[in-house]
Amino acid sequence: MAALDDLTAVVFKWADMNHSLIKPTLRRLSNIPYKWRLRLVEEWQTVDDAGNHVGSPQLDRCVKWVDEKLEDWPNSKRMAWDMWDFKHRKDAQKFITVFHLAWQQ
Repeated sequence: MAALDDLTAVVFKWADMNHSLIKPTLRRLSNIPYKWRLRLVEEWQTVDDAGNHVGSPQLDRCVKWVDEKLEDWPNSKRMAWDMWDFKHRKDAQKFITVFHLAWQQ
């Protein structure tokens, strides 16, 4: 019975390691009207998964959620599937705060 308990513990540990964490990143662009770029980055817990994956279904749901939230924000616009540009840093940081408070990881 102890071997089964050990195996169960290993399986749960492995399953917990193989999930991703989605983080919004912000960087400054050159002198254009929309100066701040927000991008969603999916980070993996293990090195084995890093770079060896396509976006997960969780990332798809997150992109859709962010797009719905930013539809009504006046100083933002979508630039790519996982990128949005903001005119002001303050607006981008405000959205990042909303993201961390509302998005369930």
